[in-house]
Amino acid sequence: MIARPAVLLLAFACSSAPSRPLSDDERLYRAKCTSCHRVYEPWDRTDWPAVLDRMQAEKKTHLSPEERAQILAFLQGTPAPAER
Repeated sequence: MIARPAVLLLAFACSSAPSRPLSDDERLYRAKCTSCHRVYEPWDRTDWPAVLDRMQAEKKTHLSPEERAQILAFLQGTPAPAER
C-alpha cells in the first residue's frame, strides 16, 4: 500500500507539464504537435517552418493557416533561457 503514493508522486514529477503558465501559442503547440512525440523547446531547432511543412505534407498534423502562424510565433519567438 505504501508503494502506490510513491508511484503517483513519481508519475507527477516526471510529467511534461511546465511549472509556469502557458501562453495561448504554447498551449496550441502542445495540443497539435506533441501527441506523437515529446515536447521540443523552441530553441532546439531553427528550421521550424520546414518542420511544420513536412508534418503537414506527411499528414501527421492538420493546421489551419492561423494555427500554423500561431505555432510558428511560439517556436520562433521564444528565446533560449540564456537570452531571457
